[in-house]
Amino acid sequence: MTRLYNDDCLNILKTLDPESIDCVITDCPYHIISGGCTNDAVKIGRYAETSGILSHRYNGKLDDAAVKNTRQGKIFEHNDIEFKDWLPEVYRVLKNDTHCYIMINPRNLKELWQQAENAGFIFQQLIVWDKGNSTPNRWYMNAYELILMLRKGKARKINNMGTSNIIRVPNIVRSKKHPTEKPVDLMTVLIKNSTNENDIVLDPFMGVGGAGVAAIDAGRSFIGIEIDQKYYAIAEKRIMRPKTIIEVQMNIFDFIRE
Repeated sequence: MTRLYNDDCLNILKTLDPESIDCVITDCPYHIISGGCTNDAVKIGRYAETSGILSHRYNGKLDDAAVKNTRQGKIFEHNDIEFKDWLPEVYRVLKNDTHCYIMINPRNLKELWQQAENAGFIFQQLIVWDKGNSTPNRWYMNAYELILMLRKGKARKINNMGTSNIIRVPNIVRSKKHPTEKPVDLMTVLIKNSTNENDIVLDPFMGVGGAGVAAIDAGRSFIGIEIDQKYYAIAEKRIMRPKTIIEVQMNIFDFIRE
């Protein structure tokens, strides 16, 4: 089962049945604070990802909208949703004794953690993603990102208990389809550790669908929601294409058998 929605996640989450999801993995939007890069980094027009400033050139041209949003503490146009708005709904749709993984930066960790506990979640682990590259900052170079692992209900062991809480997966450096795109291999580690085959994985802030690709490849079902039409189109193409190829192959095999 694969379901993708180009909509506000609050609209879709409310339509999902209570306790119908086996795992949530998401890189949620949050407000950013400058961590060291000046406007010069923005003018350069390359990725300048710190704990605050991020800019990018699309097709060699500076994205003025992205720069404007960055100066307002936003990476994306749709970046005004608060943790308290969506966490209770994610908690409601998750089954008992399941896991929720949320990518977050150090500055917003405290607020996310607090709002998650307010929604009913229990802290399970703080995971460090070692990206294998560093980005500029006045207060030491940023070489990692954080993943807050939460649980609903009783503690449940992960499938591969030999997994370190420091996950070393190379970052996507030059071919990102989305400013904060995460590697599929990183999503795969989390999905395989907290779900079984045919379980349903939900990403309410899907971006370009990395979690969806990882879920489908691992034999899981996936529900993805993305409000931005541009990123949704990329995600739909990445996630649904393998399914189409499989369906075509099955039809060919049926024809041969006949």
